[in-house]
Amino acid sequence: METFEINKALAYLKQNYVLYCLEAKTILFIKDSMIVLHHENWHSKINESDFINSFSDSHFQLIEKSKEEFISKEKDDEYYQWRFHHQ
Repeated sequence: METFEINKALAYLKQNYVLYCLEAKTILFIKDSMIVLHHENWHSKINESDFINSFSDSHFQLIEKSKEEFISKEKDDEYYQWRFHHQ
């Protein structure tokens, strides 16, 4: 799998790709113009400037899944149907 650095990572993020940072073992994606960092034990949001400063020496890979695959549409639909019937 291709590995790339910060400039290419930022370009992919702006195209709504989901990335993996090898050094930090963190998943990254953009949501509401903030870069979301999702690690096994924590998550956070940072702006583009902080991302560049914090990850300038890091290496990234594309994750083949899109952001939508992290959220199950079926589970969301099921929840809202249940909620509507139980109000």
